[in-house]
Amino acid sequence: MLTDKRKRIFTVSVVIVFVTALFWWLFKTQPLALNERIPGMDDRPKTEKKSDSVIIGQYFDTLSTMDAVVAGDWPRFRGTDLDNINKDTTKLAEKWDTTGPAILWRATLGEGYAGPVVHNGRVYLLDYNERKKADALRCFSLSSGKELWRRWYNVDLKRNHGYSRTIPAVTDKYVVTIGPRSHIMCVDPVTGKMFWSLDLEKEYGIKGTEKGRITPDFYSGQCPLIDDGVAVIAPGGKALMIGVDCLTGKVLWKTPNKDSLRMSHGSIIPMSFYGKRMYVYNAVGGVCGVSAEKENLGKLMWITTEWSPATTAASPVYLGNNEIAVFGSYGAGGARIAITNTGSGYTAAVKEQHKATNGLASDQQTPIIVGDFIWSVLPENAGPLKKQLVCYNKSDLMKAVWSSGKENRFGRGLGPYIVSGDKLYLLDDDAKLYFYKIKDNSVTLVASHKILKGIEAWGPMAIAGKYLIMRDARNLLCLNIGK
Repeated sequence: MLTDKRKRIFTVSVVIVFVTALFWWLFKTQPLALNERIPGMDDRPKTEKKSDSVIIGQYFDTLSTMDAVVAGDWPRFRGTDLDNINKDTTKLAEKWDTTGPAILWRATLGEGYAGPVVHNGRVYLLDYNERKKADALRCFSLSSGKELWRRWYNVDLKRNHGYSRTIPAVTDKYVVTIGPRSHIMCVDPVTGKMFWSLDLEKEYGIKGTEKGRITPDFYSGQCPLIDDGVAVIAPGGKALMIGVDCLTGKVLWKTPNKDSLRMSHGSIIPMSFYGKRMYVYNAVGGVCGVSAEKENLGKLMWITTEWSPATTAASPVYLGNNEIAVFGSYGAGGARIAITNTGSGYTAAVKEQHKATNGLASDQQTPIIVGDFIWSVLPENAGPLKKQLVCYNKSDLMKAVWSSGKENRFGRGLGPYIVSGDKLYLLDDDAKLYFYKIKDNSVTLVASHKILKGIEAWGPMAIAGKYLIMRDARNLLCLNIGK
């Protein structure tokens, strides 16, 4: 009997303790906050609250002195002529042996897809240091890979399919960069001296409005353009496009944004229509052409909202006959837009458009035009031709004239490709480099080589002299592809 009584007392005591603890937890402690899981924010590190007190370009590190200056130039997104074709006369190898092209040097990077530029023997790349939480413009020697200097500043980012993904623009006098959160730096290309900075989010964002938002999803992908000493940028928000004096940082002109277009992941491409030069931009919400002529610099010349995919990364390409091709991501496909001179102005109209399953498309890289033909790697949602290297005639964007075949697919169809003369180099997701010879509307595989055990090798490549500079998500490499 005593034993049963003790059991009852023990049971009651346990219940009292449990109930007391439960009430204390419910009323004396704060429950954990529930946060929405946002797509694209996978595997992100713990971050602190964003601060508006970003001091762009605040810090500078001198790391080494310049050694040999070697020949070669790739000064901006898609090279000198913005066509992703190397025009250098340096002779390149006609074949590779089983060891592939030699790796001359290698540098470790923060996670991202930002591509390099090359000028006067120096390589520039915008990186993100996850430990310091900092955007950093890094300058390397092309010949040796020694890091010469680094201009950086703290900015809080969450991992969003990597961090940096833009390409600087460089001239003899200036380097201009756009960071992941739309922070712009202009510095001296030799010394790294800071000239000026601009926070597009602060200056051009319209708070409280979705169409006034500056930085797009997955961070800024727009690459800056330097045109005759002026940095040409498309913020969206309060201004569709701006021109900034690279010497002083003064905004020389602004294009009103009455149609509320937003910044895309694509870049501004200069083109000429009816003898008039214009800045063409495929924004979120429409495609536009802004005057690059001195007499009406910055004036909106034409716009169409007929083509308006939710996301676009590839930039427009000029097809000839006052027509352009534009592309959308995630299956949106492509379109042909015709620009017409009405006598009193210009109009733009979509002549044809198609889904990725029915014609030329690109989720990420901008297709390359060689002669009468246009080359691309189709995205993974492009039907039977998915992830293949393909060729179309400029006159027909819906019927492929050549494809690499279902046995020759390239990762997720996101890797870069670049042309030099009759040579086409293509980088797969896992950093396998393919070397093709182009003849009219087809290519022949010369060689392929696994450069490193890479991952997400999606950053655009650069060719400067005998050097090919490439990257995967965490490494920058310089290869010797010379003869």
